Amino acid sequence: MTRRIWLRLSLVLLAACCAVPFARAQAGQGPPAPAAQGAAIVRKIEVVGAKRYTPERLIEALGQRVGEPLDRMTVDRGIKTLWQSFRVRATVAAREVQDGVELKLEVVELPADLEPRFIGNDGIDDETLIKWAGLQESEQVYVYQATRVRQRLIENYRAEGFYWADVDIVTRGGESAELDAPADVIFEIREGPKVRVDDVALHGNDSMPDTGFAFWKDGLSALAKRELDGPHFTNWKGEPFVREVLDADLLAMRSVYRDRGWLDAVVEAKLDFNAERDRVTVHVWVDEGPRWRVASLAVRAYEWEAPEVDGGKLVPVELVLPEDELLELCDARAGKVWQERVRSHDRSELRKRFGASGRIDHPSLSRKVKWDFLEPDLVFDQATKTVAVTYRIVQGLPVRINEIRFAGTSHTRDRVLRTELSVFPGDVASLEEIQRSLARIQGTGFFSDDMNPEQHRDPTFRFRAVPGELELWDLEFIVEEGRVVNFNITGGVDSNEGLFGLLQLTMRNFDVSDTPSKPWRFITETYSKEAFHGAGQRLSLELSPGTVVQRYGVNFYEPDIFNLYKQPIGLDLDFQKRVRIYDTHDEDRFEGAIKLRRRFTHDVSVGLGVKYNLVEVSDLDSDGVPPLLAAQEAQGEQAFQGLVMDAGWRSVDNLLNPRKGYWLRANSEWYGGAFGGDGDFVQTEFSADGYFPLGDPAIEVVPGFHLGLDLGFAHSYGSSSEVPYTERYHLGGTNTLRGFEFRGVGPVDSISGFPLGGETYAAGTFEYQYPLYSITQPGTYRQIETLRATFFLDWGVLDPDAYSLDLGELRTSVGFGIGLAYPLPLTLNFGFPVDSQDGDVRRTFSFSIGLR
Repeated sequence: MTRRIWLRLSLVLLAACCAVPFARAQAGQGPPAPAAQGAAIVRKIEVVGAKRYTPERLIEALGQRVGEPLDRMTVDRGIKTLWQSFRVRATVAAREVQDGVELKLEVVELPADLEPRFIGNDGIDDETLIKWAGLQESEQVYVYQATRVRQRLIENYRAEGFYWADVDIVTRGGESAELDAPADVIFEIREGPKVRVDDVALHGNDSMPDTGFAFWKDGLSALAKRELDGPHFTNWKGEPFVREVLDADLLAMRSVYRDRGWLDAVVEAKLDFNAERDRVTVHVWVDEGPRWRVASLAVRAYEWEAPEVDGGKLVPVELVLPEDELLELCDARAGKVWQERVRSHDRSELRKRFGASGRIDHPSLSRKVKWDFLEPDLVFDQATKTVAVTYRIVQGLPVRINEIRFAGTSHTRDRVLRTELSVFPGDVASLEEIQRSLARIQGTGFFSDDMNPEQHRDPTFRFRAVPGELELWDLEFIVEEGRVVNFNITGGVDSNEGLFGLLQLTMRNFDVSDTPSKPWRFITETYSKEAFHGAGQRLSLELSPGTVVQRYGVNFYEPDIFNLYKQPIGLDLDFQKRVRIYDTHDEDRFEGAIKLRRRFTHDVSVGLGVKYNLVEVSDLDSDGVPPLLAAQEAQGEQAFQGLVMDAGWRSVDNLLNPRKGYWLRANSEWYGGAFGGDGDFVQTEFSADGYFPLGDPAIEVVPGFHLGLDLGFAHSYGSSSEVPYTERYHLGGTNTLRGFEFRGVGPVDSISGFPLGGETYAAGTFEYQYPLYSITQPGTYRQIETLRATFFLDWGVLDPDAYSLDLGELRTSVGFGIGLAYPLPLTLNFGFPVDSQDGDVRRTFSFSIGLR
């Protein structure tokens, strides 16, 4: 009995010594931390039970060193490390010796299969199964992991359409024998047939029946963007049946009904498999129920009280605007269906109304300041199927702009950006004007990278707090200097212009006065934007040989030659040399223009300048040409010089790829007369384009409509009786009247059969543009459209006389096209003439590949 007491006292003393924590120094990191008073020194560590791992590795993982004081915290961490790194269950026992303690590290190595086996996988190879299991090649599998591996395999099989797939785990050794014995893990797979969808049949969706085809689908499936489908044009076998996809489709359909007022709608599915269990018809049953309507509408205002303390709390306040005025803006009214479209419309209208007084919504504003539309309070009446709606609004505070800053403009001059702004310090903050300013900054192209758009951040903005001010905020535009020096060596082929090569140097945001520091640093400093950069100018040099067209040119544009800042006057210098081979003749043309352009507003500009054309016609077709062309060839080289004036008015969301807004342009050129030259004639053209998205292009890539109209008038005067043949209008080709050959629309010469050209024309297009594929820009939610389908109706009429249009000569065509925007510009058009005349030349297929 006495011996047991002494033994217990010894164990208690030993435990007390071992419980005192010590800091242990890592190898090579200096001496160990001093031990607590009375800590025992570890004299030996004995390892028991090691089989796959050497005692030295296990002791190293334990962390406790021989010759150092015993550190129980280090030992505890080492036991966890042994489990996490080696899947070893470890216990440590201490035995007191004369000059310290000896440790006994007893380990039990979990059974593992160094080469897990898969059997029964006929449709999926072993390499894929290893990836599905989350294993690396030759990685061992522990018996306890087998259940999780099995679940991963089943999930991935069913994601591939193996609806009946199951997996059994067979282990030999391991848990069935000694715990540390080797284990043989076998995954027995019963794949079953891969199931494909025969059809998805909807029943009961009377209010939203599925209609249409291809890109013009409507109804419940289209609104829910249903993914599960039977055989179709791009997949004749039908989609693989995946239960998770079906569940997501059902959830989307329920959301469609709820968003449109059917709050009680029930959407369920029943599966009907064939005898072989490899085909399934999915029956979706819908019980729509009644639509819920608005019983009443109210608007209540709130503000955040002490938002900096635990998020703050909302307290009711008085509306700063009359409630009756706000209710008039809303679509939600008593008796109307309560649906998401109404709620979104009302939120937008209320946001605009409050934004007009500077109470705006932006994530960079503090909670106390920014406007917010909270979740409405909804009170449902099940008996009448009505809902009482209360819009809850955080009114915020009116925001005024203190300073306007720019971040990221490492080389661009400040005035270049400020010229694009329509907001100024001291203004009441307007999100609409800020967004317009941002769009103009992006439209310059100075802060984008056409070669790598998905990796380059587009310009954005944020508000920054002014210390001590609640309603005064700095506005900061954030940009990233883009790829402004483009040197392209490329080429392409075009159904209008044939095969061509292109050597082009374009320098956007150019600065002709910013010369390199040393002549030999010209290339490096130019490319790194340290030279010839930052003044907003544009320089373009082009050398383009081709089989049909050869073009050489230089263009320089200074947007603010007099440094006016507001309503700037720009200088445009353009010189082009073009040689073109037509069916009827060869044309050698030099054009030079000098123009001043005044920008009255950010959307309205007018240009005025002089233009010089030197034109020579040669190598006429031996079978005959129109008389007017023959007469021009007989006169040799001709000079046409005169005054040119243009005007533009635009309001589009994006200058490079507009999807919303309009663009109006007018151009008039007066040759001869007082300006001299070899011809007296006038050319005047008008064009208008409208873009109408079916959705919000600022949020996502959406389909939309494009309407285009072009008008042109030319007439001679003075000593000239007719407009020269080379200056007359022609229709047909990729850009006008697809479905007809380039310049393939009459009237034609009765003898030679070649087009006569006209002095008056009108042409237009109606397009439906549908995005086929988009990518998401990394680090943002912005989508970039890469592939687009277009369905078009083109029309045009050409008249040989000035200011005359014979609608009996109207031509029309319909068709479709596919355009690849990135990484290579590619357009394929298929046009089919509907109205044509004798002498017209048709071309069903037209295309353009490459840059020009």
